[in-house]
Amino acid sequence: MAFGSTLTLTINSVAKVLNRINQDNYGSEYYLRSATDEYRVKIRHSKEATQPDGRNFDRHNVEFTQTVFATSTTPQIVRQFYIVDRTLNSDDLTAAGYLFAGAIDYLDSTTVQSDLLTWQS
Repeated sequence: MAFGSTLTLTINSVAKVLNRINQDNYGSEYYLRSATDEYRVKIRHSKEATQPDGRNFDRHNVEFTQTVFATSTTPQIVRQFYIVDRTLNSDDLTAAGYLFAGAIDYLDSTTVQSDLLTWQS
């Protein structure tokens, strides 16, 4: 199973459809450019070096970037959000997926978003 040739992000209730512009063995990049900004999503998978105790971990990274282009009165703005899933390669993927989904649901809360961005902890 692979991600599709497009990826849709909903930003402030507006669907942004990004096209896949690159795919290699363990990653993909999606991109959308408008007159005022651009969006990039990079998905990468890797295997960490074997730990001293012999365990092996898989790492899955998703990076979201929005670049708002500079104008004559405002500087360029770059916004980024990253999420990393690091899982023992022998772990139960269903159980690991439950934690990943729970974290995403938690971050989806409007209160958490506003609190996080205002330095609450």
